[in-house]
Amino acid sequence: MYISIIVFQEKLLLKFYKIIAWLLVALSSQWLVASEPTKDFTDAQVQMRADICIGCHLEQHKVMTEGAHWVSGDSRTPVNLKECSTCHGDTEEHVLSAGKALQQGLKGYTPKNTKMTPPEQNAVCQACHKESALLHWEASAHAAADVGCVGCHRMHKEDRVLAKRTQSGVCYECHVDVRLQDNKPYGHPLREQKMTCTDCHGSHGGPGDAELKTFAANDTCYTCHAEHRGPFLWEHTPVSENCVLCHTAHGSIHAGMLNRRATQLCQSCHEPIGGMGAQTRHSRLALSYRRPGGADIGPSPPGIGISRLVLGESCMNCHSKVHGTNHPAGAKLAR
Repeated sequence: MYISIIVFQEKLLLKFYKIIAWLLVALSSQWLVASEPTKDFTDAQVQMRADICIGCHLEQHKVMTEGAHWVSGDSRTPVNLKECSTCHGDTEEHVLSAGKALQQGLKGYTPKNTKMTPPEQNAVCQACHKESALLHWEASAHAAADVGCVGCHRMHKEDRVLAKRTQSGVCYECHVDVRLQDNKPYGHPLREQKMTCTDCHGSHGGPGDAELKTFAANDTCYTCHAEHRGPFLWEHTPVSENCVLCHTAHGSIHAGMLNRRATQLCQSCHEPIGGMGAQTRHSRLALSYRRPGGADIGPSPPGIGISRLVLGESCMNCHSKVHGTNHPAGAKLAR
């Protein structure tokens, strides 16, 4: 216990000495921590300004130097502009007040140390980030919900949204319903870390519905499932119209990520027509109750047997080419 107290006191004393040293540097080099946002500094001055910040924010600096914001070969990065003040603005009062975050002129980005609104915070990022990926930002759902860049991205910690193994976890913090769907038995391989949310969605906005990267859902699906693109000699109309008419995008309890069980899904469009024509009999034969080997007697009385097609994969036992086919005899999508 006594040793722990001594160690703690030594750390406080060291911290005190460091602050005094930085204050002396700041006071003796007031032009190096100036309030002029457009002032140019020599390399030595920039390093001195950075050293003042590093003294307290060593861990944050370490992360920065390992990331894209601290690439000396890129003239757009903070290390080549005005180091920390590039994003945080005037740091003079912050340093002279021994680290009070809310001093006038200092820009903070976490809820506990900022009075800036999300659009004001985003404007700082957009001063440098003007690439095509942000083309749709102003019309995006995230911008409309006042989500700031720092709501997803981290500058002084590992940026989890850029790593495939952690990105979905960041998205799930808000999109809880999608997490539930992705954990269903049949879905895209997000849990296996073979895909990320941004493979389909544009987190900064997109031209399609639900911020898709493409104008139509099918075009997004075709980036991976090119074998279903077509055109086919014999087409299944829902396939060329919209994949999500039959499939759910994030996960399902049915094989193939289908919206319903195969039999019910097919019947949602292919309902039996009244009368006793060939189409009606075909549907009843395939989907209704019957005695094994006996005549088609319809759905009653129940419990006397069920069609082999219902017990298997229903319609797809015969109509296996449901996405379309180029076979000359494939008019019924069976070949």
